[in-house]
Amino acid sequence: MGKLLALPRIRLYFLGNSLSEMGDYALWLAAGIWVRELTGSTAKAGLCFLCLTLGTLLSPLTGLLVDRVRRKPLIMVTNTATGLLVLVLTQVHGADQVWLVYGVMVLYGLAGSISSTATSALLPGLVPEELVGSANGFAQALTQGQRLITPALGVGLLELHGGGAVAVLDAASFAAGVLCWAFVRVEEEKPQPSGARWRHEAAAGFAFLVRRPALRQLTVAMTAGVFVMGFFETLDIAIVTTGLHHSPAWTGVLATAVGVTGILGGLWAGALARRLGPGRLAALGLAVTGASALVLAVPEDAVVVGGALLLGLGLPFAIVGAMTAIQLNTPGELLGRVVGADNFLVVGGQSLGIATGAALVSALYYRDLCYVAAGVLALATLYLATRPEQRQGSGATECSPQPVPSG
Repeated sequence: MGKLLALPRIRLYFLGNSLSEMGDYALWLAAGIWVRELTGSTAKAGLCFLCLTLGTLLSPLTGLLVDRVRRKPLIMVTNTATGLLVLVLTQVHGADQVWLVYGVMVLYGLAGSISSTATSALLPGLVPEELVGSANGFAQALTQGQRLITPALGVGLLELHGGGAVAVLDAASFAAGVLCWAFVRVEEEKPQPSGARWRHEAAAGFAFLVRRPALRQLTVAMTAGVFVMGFFETLDIAIVTTGLHHSPAWTGVLATAVGVTGILGGLWAGALARRLGPGRLAALGLAVTGASALVLAVPEDAVVVGGALLLGLGLPFAIVGAMTAIQLNTPGELLGRVVGADNFLVVGGQSLGIATGAALVSALYYRDLCYVAAGVLALATLYLATRPEQRQGSGATECSPQPVPSG
């Protein structure tokens, strides 16, 4: 980790991302609560998450954009535009203006897809190849840390000063992030158009995932994994209320436990990726999350908290392993589209899992759903861990990314 943070531009990279994400997490949770307060409808509040997801599901197209232009200017322009966009929310004062919140959330999700894909595609050119896993792990640790703090900040600001104040905070965080990005020294050549039709170019990310055995296997395993992980967006309430006989607010204890070990998992992921290889790190993450699903089914307070701790540890392993494998096995000129295709499958699988879990939790006992999730995650782990292509070290890549020359 010391070698990673010794690079000035990677420190600015993390700082710029963290400042922008701080406002993201504050707004995402506060927006749903705000809509609930304005309309009195829980269903309308839930539409905020749906609107955010709709924008994210356009990631195959945003990945094409990332590969067609220089990435650092794209990040700066996108974050500047998003910071100005959220200020529209300062004009929302009643239930008849909630449509503005929905519109902003759709565009917010779209902008988030552009900036997250661009930052992921830019990362391999900012650090030596052997530090890519560490960089992804540290980013996950920062993300988990922010999720522990900033949602409470957003809700507190909402209660004290209203949704407009949260929007101003978010806009300020984007401005600070853009300022950091302005000092990140990176030199990029302007991408040359391929001459192919845009539909073929947009589909190239999916085609690459299919053609590369190691990435295809990871995509299959991770898509199955995130689908059943989506169950727990609903299951956590059933675990707390039906299993432990607490109020729904007790889910905050589980969220805190997930966040704490999520930080540790992110910090350990880089070293594990170098030792095991990205594919086997992802398999380890799936195995740990599968074990957590079994533990969460036990109706005892301490055991369930232990399951949440396992879940927080496993998630960064899976995410860092999968992303590092993509970055190390994809040529730089295609990386935006491949990351976009992967994001589409992950977000789509998670969204389907959330919807499926919500539908099944009223028909099946919550412990049975935990066992189903554990079974699917065990199969995904077994599949991935037994593929010879996943046994490569992080340096034994099929196709190294093209580095971005530094200034």
